[in-house]
Amino acid sequence: MNLLKIIRTNYWIILLCIVCFFCTMILEINGLIFFLKKKSNIIGKINKEPIFLNHYINTLYLLKQFRKNIPDYVLKQESWKLLVYEILLNQQVKKLGIKCTAQDFWNAIYHQSIYSYISDFKNSDGSFNIKKFLIYLQQIDNHDSNNYKIYQDKNLWNYEKNNIIKKILSKQYIEMLMYGLNATYLEAKRHYLNKNWQSIIDYIVIPYSEIEKKYHFVSVKNCELINYIKKHKFLYKKENIRTLSFIIAKTKPSITDKQYLEKKINNFLFKLKNINHDNNFLSKESEIILDNNFYLKKDLPHILKKLINEKNHHYNPIIIQKGNLYLIAKIIGEKKISEDVTYSHILISHKNAVNYYNKRTKQQAYKKAYNLYKILKKTPSKFICFVKTQSDDYLNAKKYNGKLGFMKYHYNIPKYVGQFNFFDPKIKTGTIKIIETKFGYHIIKIDKKSNPISAYQFIFLTKNLVPSKETKIKLFNNVQKFLIQNKKQCLNQFINNARKNKYETIFLKDIKENDSTIDGLNTEIDKKIIHWSFDKTRKEGDYKIMYNNNKDYYIIVYLSTIKQPGYSILEIKNNLISKIRKQKINNFFNKQIKYTCLDLEQLSKLFKKKINKNIKINFNQSWIDNYKEPTVIGSAFSLKENVTSKPIFGQHGIFFIKPKKNIINVIKHSYNNKISYNIQEINDFLKKNMIEMLGDILIKKSYIKDYRKYF
Repeated sequence: MNLLKIIRTNYWIILLCIVCFFCTMILEINGLIFFLKKKSNIIGKINKEPIFLNHYINTLYLLKQFRKNIPDYVLKQESWKLLVYEILLNQQVKKLGIKCTAQDFWNAIYHQSIYSYISDFKNSDGSFNIKKFLIYLQQIDNHDSNNYKIYQDKNLWNYEKNNIIKKILSKQYIEMLMYGLNATYLEAKRHYLNKNWQSIIDYIVIPYSEIEKKYHFVSVKNCELINYIKKHKFLYKKENIRTLSFIIAKTKPSITDKQYLEKKINNFLFKLKNINHDNNFLSKESEIILDNNFYLKKDLPHILKKLINEKNHHYNPIIIQKGNLYLIAKIIGEKKISEDVTYSHILISHKNAVNYYNKRTKQQAYKKAYNLYKILKKTPSKFICFVKTQSDDYLNAKKYNGKLGFMKYHYNIPKYVGQFNFFDPKIKTGTIKIIETKFGYHIIKIDKKSNPISAYQFIFLTKNLVPSKETKIKLFNNVQKFLIQNKKQCLNQFINNARKNKYETIFLKDIKENDSTIDGLNTEIDKKIIHWSFDKTRKEGDYKIMYNNNKDYYIIVYLSTIKQPGYSILEIKNNLISKIRKQKINNFFNKQIKYTCLDLEQLSKLFKKKINKNIKINFNQSWIDNYKEPTVIGSAFSLKENVTSKPIFGQHGIFFIKPKKNIINVIKHSYNNKISYNIQEINDFLKKNMIEMLGDILIKKSYIKDYRKYF
């Protein structure tokens, strides 16, 4: 069964699984970095748990396949977010000790897995047939991958087997959080009535922008601000906060460091011109990368393609520089391969083989296979006939006439079945061979091959330009000297002098005691800085030089202000001015209409505004005049019919409304069913919001490191 082919042709299966299914398909090389095979392939850490490069690339590759019109930078961010959420959920699961039972696992295979959508594993009524699925597993489990189809199917099963457990545990964790997060009957009833309750109103609206312009409610006195704060003290209490400023000096390689490394690189370049990958020189270099793979030219980055195009490329290594990374690349091998191969087989199994289907001995199986092979060498046209009558791979023989599918060369996939190299150009189309694997004896027939093309083998030597110990000491001395010269300066001058010295600065950053990171700084010593700033002995104007273990940077931390719990007029002034201004407008309108008739028509003439007539509004949606106006809508439903309201403060203006008629569209015979449906609707809404908030909360409370910029 070519399972991957079935999945690819059923696009909707991928859509159903896209969030949780990170594909195991072979990746194309997207850049030079994938060839370097760094000792560390960690691109991030979530609470010290690593995110690996291959996991990130697999996720990105999947999204690219099915969202081809989306820019790369968007897909990269989505891939990162998916991995972060996955790790955070699993960390929470481990903390709570949530377990997955065998029954949970098989229930998920029935209902949640990719296999539950495949028609080959279903009964005539559409239900999942576990027997069919177990027979399929017997064919791919507990053995090495000896052909490409089995290799793909086995990888898919191994991934899905692990992924199902993650799905189960994540689901149990979320369900546990949501236990009790359910709507009551009364809430559902109110929700249903709100959706089906409409009011027909007439109204006029005077926008705030027009009121400001016409009536000049601009000035708000300081005494008004102070009085408002005194009345609402509880609204303006603040946490204990420290305001810090930072001067950051990063250690960078000096000119001397660069000259020393380049001299060393040129020495390596000279030596590599006349040596191969088995030379002792390579084994002594810790940053040498030995690579036995052969790469097609089309899969290589541009710089290595250029190397292939040059004359005498086997003898002339090149230096590639990217930032502080130096790479010496040299081609040490070249051979021809056929990139595309399709093939078929006849399987003759025996009782010692994996997943055997009969009781014949190994000798008997070989004799039978060899006799068939001799016949087919003379008359290849009998191959399909023998597939149907002699092959022990019954399912394949019945559905695919022995065809094992299409195989494409890639440097990181198996190239052999038994001792048979499919991509060897010496193996021509129509070739028939007999080989042995753990499944028994196979009579292999090459159905089609592409024309041979060149593939290349490389060695890589990488060196990173890093600051020397002397450079780090020199920078530390410079930072100390700068601090001594400027410690008596005011903060503004202190920061300006730092900028003149080309140091990075962060000015006046508010820090809370429970923060784990400092926005804009994001270093491994953030917590250490926060603890220092909240020490009881600290006072305004204190400073300290801090650095990480490797001394990659030095940070002068300056404690600008200590804000004790309380409130500040300056910080809340803008917000209060808007509120007080609205109150003044409200008082003005109440006085204006106090001595006039409250009829809507007269108000329309007084304020020269058009009456909007027979407008339908709904309490559940709360929209009026293209604005969300819950206050206005609520007032409309609470007023008597044909009675004009007092001025109502909406979101974008003052409203006067006159309700004409209230309508409730309730069908009595289906009322209870509708209420039950609304309970489910509200629960789904609550759960959706809960899940969205959960990820943001976990991210905010976690220590997340993103190293993607270094790759």
